[in-house]
Amino acid sequence: MPERIIKRARNFPPNLYFHIPMKTVINHNIERGDVLYCILRRIFDPEGNLMREVNRELECQIRQRDNRFYVEPDLIQELNLIGVEYYEFILHRVKKKDGRDVEIYPNENVEKDVIRVKETPTLQHQNLIS
Repeated sequence: MPERIIKRARNFPPNLYFHIPMKTVINHNIERGDVLYCILRRIFDPEGNLMREVNRELECQIRQRDNRFYVEPDLIQELNLIGVEYYEFILHRVKKKDGRDVEIYPNENVEKDVIRVKETPTLQHQNLIS
């Protein structure tokens, strides 16, 4: 698992964006025009309770600022998200403007900006399997 983050969205639906941890941006030279490949895994309420499992592979644009990535507005509308929830992402690679693929923290388990979430026994078991 390259990097796991749990973040609250910024902006208003359907144009929600999320911040990539600044250390990750610097370490992997992420900049505007790059494309972030990640998995939107789960969505939690503000108390850390699981609201929904999503498990969708996403291709997110880095635009406006180097540390922001935008989820497709169609997905936000499809999932009926309003932006007050917390979103768990697994960031795994970046496609640079020049076409190179850069893995984010290859062969490491990195967690940053993670809130405390309430895991159910079945979810803990699924996490050990995946």
